[in-house]
Order: sequence, then structure tokens, then C-alpha cells
Amino acid sequence: MEAQAFHTEDDNRVFIPETSYIYRVQHRIMEGDCQCDHGPFLVTVQAFYMDKYPVTNEQYKQFLDESGYYPEDSHNFIKHWQESGIPQGKENHPVIWVSQEDARAYAKWKGGRLPKETEWQLAAGGNQKLKWPWGNQYNADKCHSSGFDTMPVDTFSSNSSPYGCVDLSGNAWEWMDDTVNDEQHKFTFLRGGSYYKAPHTWHAEGGPHPTDYHLKFQLLNEGLNRCETVGFRCVYEVTR
Repeated sequence: MEAQAFHTEDDNRVFIPETSYIYRVQHRIMEGDCQCDHGPFLVTVQAFYMDKYPVTNEQYKQFLDESGYYPEDSHNFIKHWQESGIPQGKENHPVIWVSQEDARAYAKWKGGRLPKETEWQLAAGGNQKLKWPWGNQYNADKCHSSGFDTMPVDTFSSNSSPYGCVDLSGNAWEWMDDTVNDEQHKFTFLRGGSYYKAPHTWHAEGGPHPTDYHLKFQLLNEGLNRCETVGFRCVYEVTR
């Protein structure tokens, strides 16, 4: 059965029904420049809602204004904003220069959380396990894949995922909730890719990436965890 787009009364969220699917993920080992696969595993994902679009500068500013949030370590926090606030014309661009913790704070304020990898991959590829949100063939015209800045999150609204989510490939990487801590290093994962590789950001490669690709991201300190090519979106539990 093919995935169908389900929109809620809040047009900015989509509903993803409970689904079991074969989960496989690939990533690149940067030291050896080789691809590795994990899986396949049969996973069951409980029903949830996901933001249709990544969180925007305008939405994040509302959060800051209403919650008073300000990180203890503010190095690089929303670095692209000016003293007066959001740069003119970028209200609807994805918020970037936020750490995983900055993203989690917003998600908690909204009554949600960051996605798990299995949830994000289902939302992006559907139960058809599409390689890209729009199909199985890469098409640079269907996502923001180059340039020197982000674009509005609804630029490619006609190229949504099977469930109706937009901007899941290119533009800005998205923080996941999953973390791994081996007592020596702490990692999380990014999904979706970005419009380019920031030259000074060694741990966030660039370009759009397929739905089954994740980037292992080493968590260092809050200032270094913030990046000009990483944003996020939220998911929400289904109350019964």
C-alpha cells in the first residue's frame, strides 16, 4: 500500500501512520572515504505527526520572544542574525546556527521533540522506501542543491515526500534525536543534506543526500555544534 499525504487541522503538520518497514541506512566513513551500510532491520514506527517544513527563522524568533530562551554557551548561536533580528527577507528560511540542544528546547516548547532516525526515514521515503523524497532518481531541480545561502522552506513544495513533508533533501541538514555515547565520544546524526559544504565545518559534508543516508556528527561543545548548514524540524506524539 502506497503512502498517502495526511494533513492535520494544522496545515504545517502531517500525519504518518503506524508502519512496519525494513530499515537500512548508509553512511560514509570520512577517514577512508568509503560507504558503509547498517541493517537491514525490521522496525515498527508508531504513528506520529511531523512538521511539514523545517523550523524557520520567524518561528524560532517567536520561540525566543515568548520563552526567553538563551543558551548558557551562546557561541555561534543564530550567528547569521543581525542585532535587529532576522536578516530581511529570510523570515521563511530554515533556522540554522542552532545546536541539537537549541533545537530540543524549541521542540519542547512546541510540545514535541526531535525525530528519531526511523521516523525521519519513513517520513522521507514512505513505505515504498523511495531513494529521494520525490522518487528514486536524483533531480537537482527538485531540491536546493547549490549556491551560497539557504532558500525559503516552501520553495519546492510541489516535490514533497509521500506523506507530504517538504524540504527533506538539500537546503539544510536536520538534527535527529538519536545520540550515541561510548564514554569517550558522543555522536548524533544528521539527515537530508544541505545546499553546500561549509569550508570551515569539517564534520558536516555538503550536498543533498538520499533518504537512507545519515551523517554521523560528533558532538563537541555547543559553539562548535552550531553550523550554518544544519537546522531541524519537530515531531509530535499522537494522543489517543
